[in-house]
Amino acid sequence: MVMTWELVKQVIESINTSRETAIKIGTENAHEDYMFVTETRMAVGEEVIEEWEQEFERDKYRIEDYKLIYEDQDIILWKELGNYGDGKRVIKTVSMFLRDGKIWRETENRRFVEDGETLNKRENEK
Repeated sequence: MVMTWELVKQVIESINTSRETAIKIGTENAHEDYMFVTETRMAVGEEVIEEWEQEFERDKYRIEDYKLIYEDQDIILWKELGNYGDGKRVIKTVSMFLRDGKIWRETENRRFVEDGETLNKRENEK
């Protein structure tokens, strides 16, 4: 099976309700050398699942909206708008680099946003 935007959407759409499904799809489509990298940390294997669980359980993160930016055989790039239990909202830009049809490297950039901002417009745009 090759990782595609359709599979990413299945993960996103099930993550708020069925983490087991999301983890299963992610695990089945992760390259043996998979790494999750941000500007402050790097995680592999079970560490990534633990971080997801922490973010969704402890921090009460929920995905509000998402959209595909670009996809080809080497990369899937998308944005998601989410919120935490404390009311903070964030836009994540996520890139999945693919190797042999599986997720080889995954990176994300987070930016906290104001209430009126969406994936399509910033708060100061009319």
